[in-house]
Amino acid sequence: MNKDINGILIIDKPEGKSSGYVDLVCKKILGTKKIGHIGTLDPFATGVLPIAINNGTKTIPYIKTESKIYEFEIKFGEKTNTADKTGYVVNATSNIPTSRDINNIIPKFIGEINQKPHIFSAIKINGKRSFELARKGEIPEISVRKITIFDLNLIGQISENIFKFKANVSRGTFIRSLTEDIAESLGSLGYTESLMRIQDGKFSLNNAITLDELREKRDNINDILIPLENVLDDIPVIFLTCQDITDLAFGKSVKINFSKENGKYLASNADLQFLAIVELIDGVVYPKRLLKNLKGV
Repeated sequence: MNKDINGILIIDKPEGKSSGYVDLVCKKILGTKKIGHIGTLDPFATGVLPIAINNGTKTIPYIKTESKIYEFEIKFGEKTNTADKTGYVVNATSNIPTSRDINNIIPKFIGEINQKPHIFSAIKINGKRSFELARKGEIPEISVRKITIFDLNLIGQISENIFKFKANVSRGTFIRSLTEDIAESLGSLGYTESLMRIQDGKFSLNNAITLDELREKRDNINDILIPLENVLDDIPVIFLTCQDITDLAFGKSVKINFSKENGKYLASNADLQFLAIVELIDGVVYPKRLLKNLKGV
């Protein structure tokens, strides 16, 4: 097992593969002990899938990805049971909107809106994924939630009944549900024909690599690996003494003699050889997640 690799990779997830499958392939290619992804993508979706490696998995709860950008295609005229192209058609209509029709209704979707996630989603209900229940013929009870559409644009018309969109949305937004809502507002039916995530918070498709490219570059993995301190750059840093660092490394709390507000910090020594997420409460630093340890400590 390669325990020396710690950081984040951005994988361009292939179509037809689950996010868990990508985890397993990355783990096999790199020979690492721990792998985890940030922000699950549906199997039919492609694009940005951040992969946390070894100690990088400890950073997942602290990485903020409040907004996501997607490009997706809607096929109008049909409705599927899954709201995407992987399902079967349950209804059809001859009413196909025009580009002008679509542009006229887009403003109603900008801002904070109510959305009910589709039953074929990864939302957990009593410990089980909604799509697992739906595949068994059950109809999960899913509540309406508030989401935000920061931006939504019609990119162009692909064919007579397929149109391409780009959306900047808040975390928790389901594009398949958005697709059906757009179609309904136009007096039509529709489903998601394709879906690609081009940005997830600070992670962009411009910096993503394919699984094949990962195989080619695994011997120079540090050239494409995002260091942990870079993905946590929105957490303020607190620099500590050698003795404080030793105590934290052994799970002890330490008292600081300088003024800082209460909250979470990235604790480090001067050259970032040591790295930990800590919580400061009334002048006392408590260790939360050790990310990088000094050799010999």
